[in-house]
Amino acid sequence: MQIDNIVSISGLLHHVRGGERQEKYFPFSVKQETPQDDGALRKDFLVSRAFAPDIIEQVKALPDGAPLRVNGILQSSLGSGEMYINAREVEPL
Repeated sequence: MQIDNIVSISGLLHHVRGGERQEKYFPFSVKQETPQDDGALRKDFLVSRAFAPDIIEQVKALPDGAPLRVNGILQSSLGSGEMYINAREVEPL
């Protein structure tokens, strides 16, 4: 059985503190604000990781809060089981 976990999300870039210390990947998140029925804003931070050197440099070059679209694959970490988006393409909006 073939399983596809392809995702495309957009929002605002949020640089994760301590991201420079990672060796295999560069962590970042995509912030989304969604209006709720009660009028409050729900703030979600969708965890993403860039593994490819060109994607890492592209994300590092963008300022915090920059609007962007991330295309990738939804995966879970082998160590912690944390869900994240493996960024395959980043497009500034």
